[in-house]
Amino acid sequence: MKIHIKNIGMLDEAEFEVGDLTLICGENNTGKTYATYSLYGYLDFIGDNPKPFLFELLLFVMNAYSDSMEIQDDKMQISIENFKNVLIHLSEILRKNFKNTLLEVLAGKEEDVENSVFEDDLLLKFSSFIQSANNEENLKKVSDFFKYSPTFELYEINNKTIIFNYEKSKKRFDERMQYNVDAKRQKFWLLLIGYIFSRLYPIPFILSTERTGATMFQKELDVNKNEIVEQISRANGKNIEETVFNVLNARYSRYPKPVKDNIYFVRELDEVAKQTSFIKKSEKENPLYKEIIELLCQVVGGKYIVSPEGIEFAPGAKQRVMKGKILVQRASSSVRSLLMLNYYVLHRAQIGDILMIDEPELNLHPKNQILVARLLALLVNAGIKVFITTHSDYIVRELSNCIMLKNLSVEQIEKFKKQGYSKEYGLESKKVKAYLAENIKRKNTLKVVKITQEQGIFMETFDEPIDTQNENQGLIFEEVIRSKGDSNDNNK
Repeated sequence: MKIHIKNIGMLDEAEFEVGDLTLICGENNTGKTYATYSLYGYLDFIGDNPKPFLFELLLFVMNAYSDSMEIQDDKMQISIENFKNVLIHLSEILRKNFKNTLLEVLAGKEEDVENSVFEDDLLLKFSSFIQSANNEENLKKVSDFFKYSPTFELYEINNKTIIFNYEKSKKRFDERMQYNVDAKRQKFWLLLIGYIFSRLYPIPFILSTERTGATMFQKELDVNKNEIVEQISRANGKNIEETVFNVLNARYSRYPKPVKDNIYFVRELDEVAKQTSFIKKSEKENPLYKEIIELLCQVVGGKYIVSPEGIEFAPGAKQRVMKGKILVQRASSSVRSLLMLNYYVLHRAQIGDILMIDEPELNLHPKNQILVARLLALLVNAGIKVFITTHSDYIVRELSNCIMLKNLSVEQIEKFKKQGYSKEYGLESKKVKAYLAENIKRKNTLKVVKITQEQGIFMETFDEPIDTQNENQGLIFEEVIRSKGDSNDNNK
């Protein structure tokens, strides 16, 4: 997925490709967070249900292509050209509607997004992909794309038409739809577009840099129950729902959407803890998943518990906790920083998700930064996309190590067992995309960073300050030695 951004926050214009692992580095105030927040907001907007913008698409389809869509029994046939045009128009609708949502995502003012642009190429690429399904290889790819639908199946495709069989979805049509062709067409398109979205766009989960505050102050940020009761008592009986919404919205509207979503997530941890991620569910059968759980436990250094008293942390605990619990408000900043990552990996993660972390190194010792980088590599290999912004040379270098590790055989990797490596940590360079946020000709943009399988990530943004510091240390040390020498000479 390629993204084009223009005039979003401090990011003037940039293009970047989302890989299985994507990282953005750069100095402060160059737009890294805006790239992260806008992408998260866009994916969340697409995954949101219901999707109001789909009705705009349906209106377009019914007006422009209703007569060209043939329906016989439970089959819908449409020309490849018209199908392509529908996808192109859907892409335009997404771009226009998300611009209105971007204001909420960034918690900005209308003038902040007046000239903003955010667009991706997935629907356009998919339309070209459908058009190319005129040989055996491409036909299989198209068939594989649609084969996971629970409500319809691809019946036939050639260079002119595409036919879907909706026999699976009979029970989804009420009696009116069985005889109303237009209603049936609308239902077909809703199911089809919904499925295309679910296959093309990953479900996002974000850890903002404010995640420690969301953990620390979630009770204080939460809406006071007495406030709601008071507002309801003053409201007209017909407007209670609207009143509650306004109270909630007023409290949280000043925060960017990623921050609000972090607050909501922490508030719902008691429900989240009842769920099980695919990693936790299959850790005993899958060595990779087991490695993820063990490394996560090592990074966190204990166990979180949701109790009536609040969120508690038991240092050193792995399983059952009997004593030694402390509230996270009294725990270290690293405990608060890692809380949401812990619950995501154990309880929320699903294959195909995209995990987005703004500064994963937040409040972590360099040793733990290295371990977090390894954890991210494992998650990528488990089927979760990872998107990070970072100022940590430790994280970038460790990700480079994982890339280079992929060159080695199992026997060679065994030599590094004491260093904590196994074959599960190896990363393919083609899965990784890296960018440097920098100011070029007075415009903040993203520059592609070179990556090779043999040498990893060529991220040079850290080199200059590291070299300068080393040089300064050497100069100061030389001066210390010289001054001691002069002092000894004077004492003779």
